[in-house]
Amino acid sequence: MKNLQRLSTRNVLSNAMKNFCKFVKKHTGLCSGILIVVLLCSVVLGVGLGPVRIPFTDVWKIIFHNLLGFVGAGDVVSLEGIRESTGNIVWFLRLPRVILGGLVGASLTLAGVGMQAFTKNPLADPYVLGISSGASLGAVLVMVTGLNVPFAAAVGIPLGAFLGALLSMVLVYILAAGGNTVTPVRLVLVGVAVSAMFGAFTNYIVYTAPDDASVREATFWMLGGFGSAKWSDVPILAIFILPAFFILLYFSKSLNAMLMGEHSAITLGVDLNLVRRVLIVVTAILTASSVAVSGCIGFVGLVIPHLVRSVVGADHRKLLPIATLCGAVFMIWVDVGARMIHPPTEIPVGILTAFLGAPLFLWMVKVRRYEFK
Repeated sequence: MKNLQRLSTRNVLSNAMKNFCKFVKKHTGLCSGILIVVLLCSVVLGVGLGPVRIPFTDVWKIIFHNLLGFVGAGDVVSLEGIRESTGNIVWFLRLPRVILGGLVGASLTLAGVGMQAFTKNPLADPYVLGISSGASLGAVLVMVTGLNVPFAAAVGIPLGAFLGALLSMVLVYILAAGGNTVTPVRLVLVGVAVSAMFGAFTNYIVYTAPDDASVREATFWMLGGFGSAKWSDVPILAIFILPAFFILLYFSKSLNAMLMGEHSAITLGVDLNLVRRVLIVVTAILTASSVAVSGCIGFVGLVIPHLVRSVVGADHRKLLPIATLCGAVFMIWVDVGARMIHPPTEIPVGILTAFLGAPLFLWMVKVRRYEFK
């Protein structure tokens, strides 16, 4: 009797999941709109939640007051009864942190979708090119050696990380290019080797650093997080995400064809060399800018695309918008958890994403939902 009940429950859940997948595939636009609303609500909730709780109505008022202030109408929304310190916490500390978290989640997810389509490899993620190791090397050099940028002291670490990431991207591309083309297998192999080399340099710099404070700062940065987020970090990512999204969406038919194999894609008229070069540049810039502002945060670009693909299928016209929004929402709530699990200290976001992502990915491997379908 119990076995029959379990079997019946499984059938009900299976049918419900199938119906949900069909609905999402058929109404991708509607689901994207719902996710946008969820994203906006997550931003407000993410700002209000933390060691210091802030009423959500106050969060709305402070955000709108400051936004309207840019166009000279800030007094339209009254901040009567709200402390100035509360306004500063919302506007200068939490809001840029939450927005940056959403941008990083969206960026890493986009990069993950691109790399998995490029390599046709379910294990590919945004860090497969060794970009994170290059960014870590650049950032650690700034932290440990005390290097700084005279004309932009506030962005010394992000700039160092970004330049290190671009260096690794160029190096990988040059070494992987053979016969004027870049094959997925060659790219992955070179990326692994370059990542190991840059990681060795980074570990050596940290190991020989004379200042313990710099070592702690470098270690925390390499674990990933948004504790030092500020408004100046937001444009570093914001200027890349929309163009990258529309570029990948433009090539969505080519990406679909590539999943069927190289010969099929060539038969359908896809210029593989062009598409691969575009994918390398777009995913590298997205990953470099993400790592530059948040450190190394793993599993987001690996797990989220697979989860969304298991629901909407492999059609990139549907996969890209849903996955991007899901990645943004996921990262916002992971960051909220990082702030609230052990207050007043916070856990590096990279640790939480590994805790959540690794078991989830193992579960997907077990049920065979990691494959391209």
